[in-house]
Amino acid sequence: TVPPWLRGSYILDGPGRMTYGASEFNHIFDGSALLQKFTIGETGITFSSRFLKSYAYTSNLEHEQIVVSEFGTTGKSVTKSKLAKLGDKFAFDKMFSDNAPVGVVKFGGEYYCTTEAPFIHKIDPTTLETISKVDLHKELGINSHCPNPKTLPDGTTINILHGVGATGPKYDIVAIPPTPLEGKSTVFAKPKKIGSVDARWKLNPCHMHTFGLTENYVVLLEQPLTIDVKAMVANTIRDKPFIGGMEWMENKLVKIHLVNRETGKEVKLKVKCEAFFYMHIINCYERENHVIIDVNGYKKPELLYAFHVKNLREKASSLGNELDGGAVKRIVIPLEVNDKVAPEMNLVMLAGTKAKANRQKDGSLILTPDNVTNFAYEIPSVNPSNIGKRYCYFYGSSGDMTGTTGKVGKVDMDAHETKEWFEDGLYAGVAYFVPRPGATAEDDGVVLVTQIHGGSDKKKISLVILNAADMTETARAVFTAPSEVSRSLHGIYIPA
Repeated sequence: TVPPWLRGSYILDGPGRMTYGASEFNHIFDGSALLQKFTIGETGITFSSRFLKSYAYTSNLEHEQIVVSEFGTTGKSVTKSKLAKLGDKFAFDKMFSDNAPVGVVKFGGEYYCTTEAPFIHKIDPTTLETISKVDLHKELGINSHCPNPKTLPDGTTINILHGVGATGPKYDIVAIPPTPLEGKSTVFAKPKKIGSVDARWKLNPCHMHTFGLTENYVVLLEQPLTIDVKAMVANTIRDKPFIGGMEWMENKLVKIHLVNRETGKEVKLKVKCEAFFYMHIINCYERENHVIIDVNGYKKPELLYAFHVKNLREKASSLGNELDGGAVKRIVIPLEVNDKVAPEMNLVMLAGTKAKANRQKDGSLILTPDNVTNFAYEIPSVNPSNIGKRYCYFYGSSGDMTGTTGKVGKVDMDAHETKEWFEDGLYAGVAYFVPRPGATAEDDGVVLVTQIHGGSDKKKISLVILNAADMTETARAVFTAPSEVSRSLHGIYIPA
């Protein structure tokens, strides 16, 4: 039974259409953004979907072939002259696609589809119609941004903008207001700058899909997966896709930046952690003069390359056994460090964790994470009241791909335990926690889980509602779509 308090819309975004005419995208992340919506009302649950009307989508549709390049696919130029083709390659709005299949986020009380490229699309959450596009490259002079910003209770949105400063690539931390500033027409005009961090490698800014937020700090993880600027330019000239410009900096550590939210100053303590690839930070918080960072981490970025369509077709049955399933990692940074401690001494003084921090001769810290689980639990969802605060639980899709069934899990970060839900023949999409209004217990609510079907039922999609406390099913709605259903990447719940 659907809980009587659960009334609203659950909107998801992800790659949808993979072919235009005879041409097909090479990578799963390239698919044209498809919005899917479950409306939960008094009389039941309904389902609707609509493609995002981006320039990339409409251009591909018009020419009946892929003409706009994506992350793993080079589009076929329809410009006739060689000079015009070269000009198109280096026109910013042609060099980067405005396809936005990553997620739906809220800026200034309105909803936008996002991706790493600096183009976002305003949508109508009722009809899923595309209303307008915002070019953040023109608006703010940035090259990319984090597609997973953090919205504060007052409606202010914190985000990381990637641009170029006097010393090279940089990460600007900004606060986008809940309403336009006086004399400005949009919330994106001159957002408040909280602080800025220079990229550690001048020609290789890191890939940053998410960031962390605690009560006092913005947390940035500079991982070894970077964007090789020189390779990207060369690939553009040679008609090679963006993924070819990604470089894993072998034998380099993760560099961690803590930026004070009030002063904008970076904590002077130099902190690095053993190398890992990540997409999603789960949560961050402060406790007893330590900063705790929980993240889904992998040894290397093999997943990015595994999601080539050809690879998935040829190795569908064996891929799960070949890939690293990741782990939930807890990283702990002690904020007070005695300069006389021995290098072998663990400076983490918190109970209940095996995370380590060791001081080096130069005064810096080298961190060793505590692996909380045997697999990652992706697209993590935390009780909104606990974001940036001490918490116990989060929900996500299991990184265990050795079986044929997708699992969703509830991870207890204190007990290092996991409760899972799965059903044969169903493949888990996004797991999203919705708290019960007025609840005091952290796990008092439901988990909305989208499930796509296998075998002959690939046009079916299900919304399964789980009791978040014990991960048992309370309700389910099954729908048949006009075509095969794709897996979404991120979702947002909007209460009625």
